[in-house]
Amino acid sequence: MGDFNGDGAQDLAVANANSHNISVLRGNGEGTFQAAVNIGAGINPASVAVGDFNGDGAQDVAVANWGSASVSVLRGNGDGTFQAAVNFGAGSRPFSVAVGDFNGDGAQDLAVVNLGSNNVSVLLGNGDGTFQAGVNFGAGTRPLSVAVGDFNGDGTQDLAVANEGSNNVSVLLGNGDGTFQAGVNFGAGSTAWSVAVGEFNGDGAQDLAVANYISNSVSVLRGNGDGTFQAAVNFGVGFSPRSVAMGDFNGDGVRDLGVANFGSNNVSVLINNTR
Repeated sequence: MGDFNGDGAQDLAVANANSHNISVLRGNGEGTFQAAVNIGAGINPASVAVGDFNGDGAQDVAVANWGSASVSVLRGNGDGTFQAAVNFGAGSRPFSVAVGDFNGDGAQDLAVVNLGSNNVSVLLGNGDGTFQAGVNFGAGTRPLSVAVGDFNGDGTQDLAVANEGSNNVSVLLGNGDGTFQAGVNFGAGSTAWSVAVGEFNGDGAQDLAVANYISNSVSVLRGNGDGTFQAAVNFGVGFSPRSVAMGDFNGDGVRDLGVANFGSNNVSVLINNTR
């Protein structure tokens, strides 16, 4: 989601793997959207993230391209249109991209998980919409999703990576200069497909939610506030969940979960019982 034309209504950007582009659907502000406008990306785009990479106040998008070992950056013009994609190299089969400021310079950076090379590429932003060459940090086996948080409360951004092949989440603590410590793995369910970051129990420490494709569950890993996590607690959802997102769906001030289920063609909503 983003506001690509500055009208105050949220818009959508969708990665289309088979047509090698993204669709931008401008929001009308009352829950409906205009017809999609398609913009070229790399080969087999699998994930899209939103940021302002050149500091002009217009939102841009970054796209992880599974088929071309790259991330495409499409700079926004501020009116809902985008400039042609500029590609930056990543690892083998990049599958997910997230935005953060990993070296504290005020310029937004990218983290890209690479399914084929079992690592995360970190591309530091130059602040003008271009990025430095990716530096790779190890993750688990067949990583599919990356999310950004501050898991040890030191004010620097860390990474959480869901590893489909090793049924766990790798947590890479940031050093504050754009580099990361070696990943520490925490168990999730079978075939961890997607990870999201939030705070579920009101203790101020960030927690993780992981959608598990084979075990038809979402794992919740409560953070201890020092970069470590408690053992996963699993909650059943629909068949073959592939994506998890957080929101406050009932207005009680605590985060709930929404899970997209590939195998049962529905969405599971899990209401948080913390309060």
